[in-house]
Amino acid sequence: MATLSSFILHPSSFILHPPSLLAVPFIHPGIAGLALLAGLIPILVHLINRRRYVRVPWAAMSFLLAANRRSARRIRLEQSLLLLTRIAVVVLLGLAVARPFLPASPLWPSHSSRVHRVLLLDNSLSMNARRTDGVTRFESAKRCAEDLLDSFPPTDAVSIVTLSSPAEAVIAQTAYDRRFVKERLAAVRPTRRGTDMVGGLTTAVEILEASQVARGNYAAYLISDFPRTIWAGETPESPTPAVLAMRQLADMLTDSAVDLTAVHAAPGPSDNLAVTRFAAESPLIGINLPVSVAAVVTNNGSSNAHNLTLQIRRDGQIIRRQQLPRLDPGESTVATITTEFSIPGTHLMEAKLAPHPEDVLEDDNTRYLSLEVRETMPVLLVDGRPGATQFAGQAGFLATALAPVPPGTDSTLIVPKVITEPELAGEALLDYDVVALCNVSRLPKELWKQLESFVARGGGLLVFGGDLVSVDNYNQFAYAGGDGLLPGRIARPVVVPLEDATFFGFKASDAVHSIVADFADHPESGLFSSRVERYVPIELDPHRAEVVLSYTNNDPALLASTFGKGRVLLYTTTANMDWNNLAAKGDYVSLMLSAMAFLSPRHGDYRNVTVGQMIREPLTPLESSLPLRVTTDEGALAEPSLVPEGEALAMTYGPVENAQAVTVSIGSEVRVFTVNVDPAESDLTPIVQGELVTALDRDVHLISDTNVVPKGPIAARSTELASIALYLVIGLLLVEMWMAMRSGSQRNVVPASRR
Repeated sequence: MATLSSFILHPSSFILHPPSLLAVPFIHPGIAGLALLAGLIPILVHLINRRRYVRVPWAAMSFLLAANRRSARRIRLEQSLLLLTRIAVVVLLGLAVARPFLPASPLWPSHSSRVHRVLLLDNSLSMNARRTDGVTRFESAKRCAEDLLDSFPPTDAVSIVTLSSPAEAVIAQTAYDRRFVKERLAAVRPTRRGTDMVGGLTTAVEILEASQVARGNYAAYLISDFPRTIWAGETPESPTPAVLAMRQLADMLTDSAVDLTAVHAAPGPSDNLAVTRFAAESPLIGINLPVSVAAVVTNNGSSNAHNLTLQIRRDGQIIRRQQLPRLDPGESTVATITTEFSIPGTHLMEAKLAPHPEDVLEDDNTRYLSLEVRETMPVLLVDGRPGATQFAGQAGFLATALAPVPPGTDSTLIVPKVITEPELAGEALLDYDVVALCNVSRLPKELWKQLESFVARGGGLLVFGGDLVSVDNYNQFAYAGGDGLLPGRIARPVVVPLEDATFFGFKASDAVHSIVADFADHPESGLFSSRVERYVPIELDPHRAEVVLSYTNNDPALLASTFGKGRVLLYTTTANMDWNNLAAKGDYVSLMLSAMAFLSPRHGDYRNVTVGQMIREPLTPLESSLPLRVTTDEGALAEPSLVPEGEALAMTYGPVENAQAVTVSIGSEVRVFTVNVDPAESDLTPIVQGELVTALDRDVHLISDTNVVPKGPIAARSTELASIALYLVIGLLLVEMWMAMRSGSQRNVVPASRR
């Protein structure tokens, strides 16, 4: 038989052991433990009162004590009973606050106990799709939630959780006021946000764990369209996060087959067409440079789609109307256009799918794109050994490859600046997009830390080898045991023997990287026919390094890695012709431009956000003092907020609840933000009921019709004993008062022998 203390430590153990009066679980087991300790208070008071009296021997009293010995024993018994009664009052009062409960039985009926019911209502974008009966999924789901609420006993507690990202506990506490619950449920509106199913299920678990209702009296109701993308894993052995969260919720319920109900709000197939992607394909976006932009249109329905028209706008003007091919179910097509911008700054592009009669969700037919067109791309080249002429130094070939025409011409986008190693400490690195170290011998620890900060904030770093490179300095501060910028530990240079007829060259890795993708199908190109005489070997960090180019002996030649928000490239030979002859070939220009495109941060990408996110624009000290204004697509004007951003300020606005273009005015300058829906919400394909049952691996009450109101559990499984304990406390208090009065009156009676 389990003891009371065992249930205080393990309140769920009543499932394993038959309950009894000595083994009762508590909703607040900690308070029950304190109640037992509080039972010592009357004993301590009794002992303290006894110490107030001092025994003084008196010979004459021995005759009186002998005469009154029988009555003294009776008085001690009454005082002991009074003490025990007071102990019971204190302990029972504490146990009542701890709220003991027992599983329902004929001896302990459960009709007076309450059930805590949690409603999880999906109000994400996919729930805006129209059903075959003409109503939206959300309208059907909300009506089902209202019918459920009407079917709950009025004494039960209710909580409500919405599932649009981020999941929100509309009512987190145990709410018993039905008018309040109905008001909060009526206030729930459909959104155009993504689904946070994991967050919603986790919130439900947290609500029930903190519930003030007896364990066993829990029930949860999930009303959603159950999209396949959220619930179906690649294999049964790889459940999705939503499935794992659902299992956790099911495991904390006594009988998930009754207590956990899943209501499908979207039975039957649905046809939906969507623009699922709209992005720039060109890595560098500058004035008068061709920019390739691709729009992806997907048929997420169950039938063929034809007569589709896609419209592309640039800064409000239509620049392309394109007829799309017929799309089979699940098929996508890519529409690519090339355009140019003659004015620097942010520009708005829009891809819009013409309305289709069978499309059940129109909110995902349009996607917006904000592009920042740059006038120049500043690059800092650090020459480890400057020469008398441009090509005699370590960075001369690289500078010419990046800017083959004189600065100031219309075709100049990349503007390299060549400095010496001592000048690096005086440069403001944040003014550049990429920093290249060309055979730089060594840098102090402080400069390596500045480079780490520069790359972590989104900048690019290109490191070249050479005879001046200090292996110890680079390994100690640039690799830093795997925590630094370099993707591995370098070693002493390797020299190819001159008598070796098979010289080293370059070869593309098996996984063709974007930097060398244009060379992959041209093995006769200058890149692969060049000769390498010396290079710096490196011991790769497999968790960080990606091989872009290898030598013909399979040693890494060009390595890519990430650090914070930025990227790092390590070219293990020289940037000039000291160790190779690639710099004299035309492909060197293409390779270095591709490297710069890979390293350069995509300025303005942060201006493309998802519905429900905040708009955030960093400001310079001058910009933070200018008038700020936000204009939405609907023409609404708003004043943004200013928040700290490092050592400066940033403007924030939102969260934005609709897909649209938002214009931010900073003084006279205008910057465009775009807000798009989550493309994952466009796939309305529901998971098959049998597949869901298999994935959950738990018994769940599944309902495929929102018009069928599930009921249960009708009766609570546990009965709270707090009211019984309070009645006992009241009864014991009356007994204690009577015993205290009787004991006091007897002490006031004077024995006849003392008269």
